[in-house]
Amino acid sequence: MSSYVAGKMASSKLEGMLAPLLDSDDESSTGSDADSDASSKVETVKQTTFQKLKSLIVFVGLGGGVVVSAAAMVLTPVVAIFVMGGLCIANVPYAAIKEKQIGKLPSLRYMNNKLKEVANNLTDEVDVLSEEIDFLEPEADR
Repeated sequence: MSSYVAGKMASSKLEGMLAPLLDSDDESSTGSDADSDASSKVETVKQTTFQKLKSLIVFVGLGGGVVVSAAAMVLTPVVAIFVMGGLCIANVPYAAIKEKQIGKLPSLRYMNNKLKEVANNLTDEVDVLSEEIDFLEPEADR
């Protein structure tokens, strides 16, 4: 009987541990949120000044690449220049979209802190389970 109770207690604790590691704090309990995929639950963090400056430099570099490529095509109308300039201009929208998406993602430091918090919570849960096992061990020996 006591092993059955211990199994039930352990399984209830295990269900709590099997939840996703990075739950969104602002989730509501409506049914429509349960149907959405995990990628829509990514938390965003406000960009620091350095990150904004980096993004600005990337966008300026992309714009400069377009201007220089177009100028090279006009000033030196050679097939190789047209190919290289066309490739540069064709890659600018992709690079700009990716830079904007990177800015929307949570920062690495934020994610590491969140994972450390979850790891600490899991360590506490392991300690609680160890105490429960130690408490129930004499019952199993009878």
